[in-house]
Amino acid sequence: MVTRPAVMMVIALIICNLVIPAQTTILEQDAMVEILLAKVAELERNQQECSNYQNYVKEKLQQAERRISELEAIVYNTGSDEYTENLSATIESQPSDEPTNNTGTEVIKENNIGCPPDPKRMISRKPDIVKKERITTEHIGFYATFSTGLVSVHEHAIVLFDTVLQNDGNGFNKQTGTFTCPLSGTYLFSLSILANPGSPLHVYLMVNGQIIANSFAYGVNYSDQGSISSIVRCEAGQNVWIGVYRGTQLYGDHYTSFSGFFLWGDPTGSR
Repeated sequence: MVTRPAVMMVIALIICNLVIPAQTTILEQDAMVEILLAKVAELERNQQECSNYQNYVKEKLQQAERRISELEAIVYNTGSDEYTENLSATIESQPSDEPTNNTGTEVIKENNIGCPPDPKRMISRKPDIVKKERITTEHIGFYATFSTGLVSVHEHAIVLFDTVLQNDGNGFNKQTGTFTCPLSGTYLFSLSILANPGSPLHVYLMVNGQIIANSFAYGVNYSDQGSISSIVRCEAGQNVWIGVYRGTQLYGDHYTSFSGFFLWGDPTGSR
């Protein structure tokens, strides 16, 4: 088997026959062969360094792609311009281990072994942050109450609030006392009721025909407050309302109120 050194020696001798004048002495020829062999060895080292550097760049690019995927996932979940701006500022403020000139731009060093320059030294622009749309940009929420004092109610009927102070998304219907979910997702519903002295009051939170939570208030010689707070998963088009199980009156004047708002939705933002 022909070894690599032997092959390199043959190559060097061929080069010597081409470039070394015939009248040179044997010692001069040997010296020039040594020089050529040293050059060949240097080229081999440079080639190996280039190969190592290419592997290094490949690894760094893979790390960068993974990091970009992570950042895109974070931005996708938050959808916040403020978060994106803070993230960009954080990246820009990271210290660099490379020399800079007085303009703050990183200096590109010469590479004397024939390899591509280090990509880290070529980057001087700001990183691009990819912002994806939120699941939904709509604001959904309502707040209904009573502006009058004593209010008559009926058992097994829906409580009809006379004042709607907030109705983002137009999901709450004042005439029917029901909230219709515009989007499929998770909602928070809250109720506060005030029972008059000596008048027990039992109400419930109804979602699409199913009782989710109850509240009971009763004070013999004084008013009594009851409340409900529930996180509920709803489908688009389902109705939510407050029903009366027992009782004939309650006290309004903003002591009794019903509210709800959209927390988060399906990844598709389905309607």
